[in-house]
Amino acid sequence: MKYLTILFFLALLLTACTQSLPAALPDTPATEAPAEPTLLTDKLGTAEDLTPTQLEINIAQSRLGKESFIGIVTCTMNTEYHATVANSAKARADALELKAAIFDSEVQVEKQVAGIRNFVAKGAKVIILCALDPKVVEPAVRDAEAAGVFFVLVSGAALPVRGISIGGEADSNTVLGCAAGEIAGDLIAREKNGQAQVAILDYPELPEIVIRADNIEKCMQAKAPEATVVGRFLGGTTENGLKSMIAALEQHPNIEVVVSINDAGAYGALTALQAAGKDPASTIIVGIDAEAKARDLIKAGSYYRGTVDTSPAQTGEIVLNAAVKLLAGATVPQSIRMPVTKVTLETLE
Repeated sequence: MKYLTILFFLALLLTACTQSLPAALPDTPATEAPAEPTLLTDKLGTAEDLTPTQLEINIAQSRLGKESFIGIVTCTMNTEYHATVANSAKARADALELKAAIFDSEVQVEKQVAGIRNFVAKGAKVIILCALDPKVVEPAVRDAEAAGVFFVLVSGAALPVRGISIGGEADSNTVLGCAAGEIAGDLIAREKNGQAQVAILDYPELPEIVIRADNIEKCMQAKAPEATVVGRFLGGTTENGLKSMIAALEQHPNIEVVVSINDAGAYGALTALQAAGKDPASTIIVGIDAEAKARDLIKAGSYYRGTVDTSPAQTGEIVLNAAVKLLAGATVPQSIRMPVTKVTLETLE
């Protein structure tokens, strides 16, 4: 009897153990490499194409982990436009809980190259880049791409990248320059019977900006073919604009129109024109970037007559969204159109 009792308890124990084990252990999923993004080259995308889903945001967070980040390499932080783009991108990254860092190239291409390489060494997975000189930065970009880094170009298509280019059909500098040139040309045709001496403020060290200046001149003269461009002068910063316009007025005292590759340079030209006693009612200044100061000057109704809005805050969000799409392995257009808006007193009223 004792023997049977022992057998009974052993049977119960074996039954309990058998029931506690699963019928089969689940397969452990293999760790999959992140999917490569599919970049569409047969269509021009819009900002809406870059809006990430929550799943894509989650994947981007996972890919970055705790060590990696998104690098933001600016052309400069010394103009409202560039600073707004960078800060907006960083704010968007913070909102999505993605680590991001900003590097200021200070309009120095060699410093920009060093910034790109430094970000790669520190573990950046995506670099948002405002390329100062595509030919000079290209070797650093190619090395970064070989290391698996994606790029988002803030503007222009002169530098093909493993990633996304924000800026338009061919080159945003073409579109921007043409818009500013058309504003100036329309004003010259309407207010000066199509004739005026014009100075263009450019930045010849940067090929991308030369394209912008070329299209300022081309599109202005399409509207006012009898206007005379007396020269191109160094701009880009308020200090350069001031010095250049003082010198330009000494050589060409009858300058009536100044078109600048950005608002910052135009501010310096404005100071020089005021100091020279130029009539604010008959002197025309047109810039690019639609900074708050430029808008206020346009509203004041003298000298400053137009600028071009490139929506820097929106651009910052868009480039960060592009970085998320790349990290998530999404299917997206490789080129994204960024519409520009002409800003004049009429549009601000």
